[in-house]
Amino acid sequence: MIRLLCAAVIVLLACNPAASQAKNVLMYGNSFSFYNGGVGLGLRRVAEAAGHPTPNVYERLGSSQTMNYHATNSSQVAAISNSLLPGQEWDAVVMQGQSLEATATLGNPLQFRNRALTIATNVRNHSPSAVAVLYQTWARAQGHFFYPGTYPAPLAMQAEISDGYQLAADAINASLGPGAAAVARAGDGVALLEFEQSYYAADLFHPGPATTVLASMCLFTAIYGERACDIQADLSPGGPLIAWLSNIGLAAADWRAMAAIADRCARPELRPFPGSSDQLMLESGSPPGPTDACPRVGISAGDFLVMQMSSRNGVYDQAPALIIGTAFLNGAPPNPTPSFPELHVDPTNMFVLLANPSPPATIFTVVPISIVGLSVLIQGVSFAPSIATGNPSLTATDGHVIEFQ
Repeated sequence: MIRLLCAAVIVLLACNPAASQAKNVLMYGNSFSFYNGGVGLGLRRVAEAAGHPTPNVYERLGSSQTMNYHATNSSQVAAISNSLLPGQEWDAVVMQGQSLEATATLGNPLQFRNRALTIATNVRNHSPSAVAVLYQTWARAQGHFFYPGTYPAPLAMQAEISDGYQLAADAINASLGPGAAAVARAGDGVALLEFEQSYYAADLFHPGPATTVLASMCLFTAIYGERACDIQADLSPGGPLIAWLSNIGLAAADWRAMAAIADRCARPELRPFPGSSDQLMLESGSPPGPTDACPRVGISAGDFLVMQMSSRNGVYDQAPALIIGTAFLNGAPPNPTPSFPELHVDPTNMFVLLANPSPPATIFTVVPISIVGLSVLIQGVSFAPSIATGNPSLTATDGHVIEFQ
């Protein structure tokens, strides 16, 4: 019997080696990566919470160091070949540059891009399947002395950072093949938090504790291809996850809030109903539970339902808007509109929940009935051009599913 059990375990592991193998992650960065205990520890905790083996994270961090340093310093380059046991390979290399390095105004985006490609190429030469993950940083907080002199507002600075990291990923994918690079969009998440000072350290540019959690989740999503909102996290007292959060001054509610932002910034193919990826956000919930950007809410008759669409950083404050919905049978959601792929609500079977609201627009209602097997897909739409997609007519939030139970 013991032999049979052992044989079965061996067969299962052989068929699904990923279930038993921890990922090897090489991490280049600076103080943005090691504040609040570091995103290396954060990545370990998030991966564990998702049921994965604890990843082996090899950190090569140096205060204020640039992508150029990590690409050219002999000891940093040597870490690619001498950090693992013989025969092992890297699953991912995380690259985080100096916080101004990718900007056009204050940095050198061409050098940033070229050095990111150098690192990715060197890692691929050692580990042909390794993915380069660009850990996107963020603009300075509201109230920093950069505004309104160097930049008119934080969003303008963030646009340069986002462009710099995306162009670096594009260069890696063009050189090494599709899927060779991904961007962990922590900075875009901070933008959705409107660059509030509470998400920063006292200097208004290093990460506060919640931002470190957000960045860790963005790295997890980019490396593992899974959503943070889907993690059934054990946040019970005494567990390693709540201990990590408590150690940096956070609580269980902060986990959920940052998971929602991280998923909203994940690449579109990981989001169930991706919108335009602009500064327009839909949040939903059923009190006393949280109201956030996680895209699914279970609901029953008599429950409260909250839907809120908000314009972040004032971008869509003056534009006409709608909150719209489509009912569908579970398992058969509407397909994106061919001419507007960011719009998932079926225009032939659509109802308007709220017309021309002033942001933030909030719907608060009691659910009168519950029809098991039926769901409602809800999106917010602003009739203003999308910066992210270039659509001149509209910008759409991600879609949220309200599932009757």
